[in-house]
Amino acid sequence: MVKPPKIVVIGAGSAIFGLGALARIIQCERLRGAHLAMVDIDREALDTMHSVAEKMNQAWDARMTITSTTERTEALPGADFVIVSIQVGPRETMWEMDWRIPLRHGVRQPYAENGGPGAFAHTARNLPVILGIARDMERLCPDAWYLNLTNPLIRLTWAVHHYTRIKVMGLCHQLLWGYAMAMAILADRYDVPVPPHFHVHTDADNMPNFIPVAEAGLKYLDIKAAGINHFSWVYEIRDRQTGEDLYPLLRERWLGGYRRNFEPLTREIFDIFGMMPTAGDSHMCEYLSYTHDPITRPWEKYDLKLQSWDGNRRRRAERRALAAAIARGERSVDELRDLSKFAILNEPVPEIISAITFNDNYYSQQLNIPNNGLIPNLPADSIVEVPGVLSGMGIQGLAFPPLPEGIAELCRRELVRSKIVVEAAVQGDRNLALQALLLDPMITDIDVARAILDDFLTEFADYLPQFNREADYLAQPKVS
Repeated sequence: MVKPPKIVVIGAGSAIFGLGALARIIQCERLRGAHLAMVDIDREALDTMHSVAEKMNQAWDARMTITSTTERTEALPGADFVIVSIQVGPRETMWEMDWRIPLRHGVRQPYAENGGPGAFAHTARNLPVILGIARDMERLCPDAWYLNLTNPLIRLTWAVHHYTRIKVMGLCHQLLWGYAMAMAILADRYDVPVPPHFHVHTDADNMPNFIPVAEAGLKYLDIKAAGINHFSWVYEIRDRQTGEDLYPLLRERWLGGYRRNFEPLTREIFDIFGMMPTAGDSHMCEYLSYTHDPITRPWEKYDLKLQSWDGNRRRRAERRALAAAIARGERSVDELRDLSKFAILNEPVPEIISAITFNDNYYSQQLNIPNNGLIPNLPADSIVEVPGVLSGMGIQGLAFPPLPEGIAELCRRELVRSKIVVEAAVQGDRNLALQALLLDPMITDIDVARAILDDFLTEFADYLPQFNREADYLAQPKVS
């Protein structure tokens, strides 16, 4: 009989990530009796979430062993799966600085998380911790799976793959945005209500409108998409029950007169390149060179909204208050059985863990894994996003036909740039960092790139130790 797994959750004290992840893992019947080891550097937040987890464990008869610690090396020995969702520095504050620092020098990024110069800083801050966890895993649980949920997902997942021997996959729920957009276009066919002026901007306050439409999309539609994270493309869309090909209808409706203000950049790219992008305007815009021009002001033309940092802060405070109330017994833990009530998205983490542990042959629609020919005209040793099957054999990604060359070139540029960003951040190499910024589609001047880099390295100095001392401990090559 297969022993239930040991699951380490690093970042478990987060009210944004932790509530949903813990609720889904502890509710999973297949994971009954597992060891759940919770790790976070915030002792107070960790204690609250540990209390909530124990209440779930008891109320839902999960029979798990639950432990918590602020030291990951105490939790890692014997781990089968290590789930990582962390951010270095105060999340919203850092993100806003990633946007405002380039703006001082005339570079207005449309989003500043996964692309643009802000994403360089975002990568460089998180990378030492992300790789440090993998290095500890090599010593303490070398056969465990590293499940990375930290952005920039392509870059950080590739760093673990390239610089360590650890098995890694990146997990993201962005395909839901593709389902929501498609369902909005096809809603009358399935009698699905869509709110007036519906959009899929990635905004905490928009989640109550977004989630029901996305869930209806999952119920009625089947999308097969591939590409790279936050920049994947619909190869096929069918009616989930009948198998009917819906791509012609979707294309006819969206490009033929559906609301012109509905994800207009996505519609434009769909029309020009011939395939529907899945990420929605908010994330897709990060990888394009035509979203920041100060003369044409594309953020106005396409209504490209920034992340709502204040909205995220409110959401974080609300989730912390909810967790604290459950821990004190003032609210029932059973409220967390329905995560949509709190606008929390379902992550397929327990299904993935169960499938690999118990050979469940689970089909996942969105995995970020090494390419190895899955998309033949993208670099072989890069992280691509494809569906796949998870079982006792591990992960088998589904192979796709080549992307159209125009789309493939957009993806290749990001993948090559991502590798240079990672190498610069691993080595602490300022010249390589400057090269990485000069390859960014939002940078058009050498002196501007230098000025942005200088400000990043000065203002984030406390979070960028690799640029202040030798970083050879990170850059060790993979040992076979």
